[in-house]
Amino acid sequence: MSEVLWCLLMLCACVWWWCSAPRRTRKLLAALPSFPQLPLLGNIHQIPRNSINLFQFLEKIAVTCDTTEMPFVFWLGPRPILFISDPEDVKGVNNAFIEKPHYYSFAKVWLGNGLVVAPPEIWKNSIKKLSGTFTPSIVEGYQEVFAGRAADLVQRLKARTTEEPFDIMHDLAYTTLEAICQTAFGFPKISESIVTKEYYDAFHRCLELLIRRGLNPLLHLDFMYRLTPASKELQKCVGILHNVSNTVITKLIQERECAKQDNRNEIVPNRRRFKSFLDLMLEMQVSTPELSVEQIRSEVDTVLFGGHETVATTLFYALLMIGRDKNLQDKLYNEVRDVVGDGGRPVTGADLPRLRYCEATVLETLRLFPPFPAVLRMADKDLQLSSGKCVVPRGTVCAVSAMVMGRARRLWGPDAAEYRPERWLAPPHAQPAAFLAFSYGRRACIGKNYAMAILKTVLASCVRELEFTAEQAELQLKLDVVLRPASGHLLQVKTRNLK
Repeated sequence: MSEVLWCLLMLCACVWWWCSAPRRTRKLLAALPSFPQLPLLGNIHQIPRNSINLFQFLEKIAVTCDTTEMPFVFWLGPRPILFISDPEDVKGVNNAFIEKPHYYSFAKVWLGNGLVVAPPEIWKNSIKKLSGTFTPSIVEGYQEVFAGRAADLVQRLKARTTEEPFDIMHDLAYTTLEAICQTAFGFPKISESIVTKEYYDAFHRCLELLIRRGLNPLLHLDFMYRLTPASKELQKCVGILHNVSNTVITKLIQERECAKQDNRNEIVPNRRRFKSFLDLMLEMQVSTPELSVEQIRSEVDTVLFGGHETVATTLFYALLMIGRDKNLQDKLYNEVRDVVGDGGRPVTGADLPRLRYCEATVLETLRLFPPFPAVLRMADKDLQLSSGKCVVPRGTVCAVSAMVMGRARRLWGPDAAEYRPERWLAPPHAQPAAFLAFSYGRRACIGKNYAMAILKTVLASCVRELEFTAEQAELQLKLDVVLRPASGHLLQVKTRNLK
């Protein structure tokens, strides 16, 4: 009986889905490149089955866009996902549309109405408050944390220099999650970190469950997803994450109240020197009473979500690529030695602008391996693309892909597939909208300063004291919300002989 009911529900959903789709949409996009389609179903049968297939799917689209120099359309039955492939079109789409499609709502159980998933009316209000939370001066205050966690990582890796080549991803992910938790929550000492194994496992399991739901159209409807065991598991994992966030927020609020009662001017605990992201949010609450504790938690969780995996995976790919090319690694090491020295002093904020080759290495890594290979926008009105190649119909999901743009030969030259940091040292580069690692336009990432500071600090600290060697095997990738290695691409780590 339950199976019959399930089939009837699916049939009703499909009928509603088809009847609600405007016919003019297909007419306007009919001339664009697409995969072969089935009647009524469109490309539904070609939806990737797993995260590895999803990356391969995006690779095929990237090649097609680069070859045809046209947008690409993927048909979910009568509804299109339009992949934008021209920098001028990216500018138009990202500035015209700020609404995100319903796929982003899958993460609301975790991120609430944080910046990444918030609807336009909430996002407009939030971005006014949050745009100043990652200014260079504020990020400068986090530098001691970045350097401290980088030093811990170096010591952890030194302990493994006698081992055979190993998968370094766990060490990088744990280190970056610690650093981001410290700067988001305000932990002054590593002993106070909340990065327990339970928290770490729950964080990554949430990412896996979200992408699995996204790849199964049958689970896109909330009432259907709530019937599955995966929904219950997601709720459990989110509960672990929210419990930690709520505990820390409550603790900091209490500390601030005690400071007021003691008539102390400082509302940031005097045992640390920087204001955490949570400190800044609580300060905003004083002047904005409607900013609820729940919304504050959503924004803090969003920072953790947006920062942790992106930093860890970018560091992984950077170390992997320089580990495959001793010449690149030597150039990077020589620069770090000249700027920071061979001694034990940490990388400082003053060092970062001088680490130009280090920055070029980070940017080149982000170009070829963007943590979020695509972001989606929902067209709330018709839009003529700047390139003149089509009209985007109202109701279309627009996919702006950092991977599609970052690997395009027409934008980066015939060596677009080559890992070459030097391309960032000799302008002009490709148009700004061709580099989308931090997105572009009105809903671009507000944490670019933060990400670049921690990436350069950790990368420079590692290369100064350690030498990396990577296997030359073909790199297999998967897309689990962020771009990850599909299997352990192993690195050999050795301690440098410093004089």
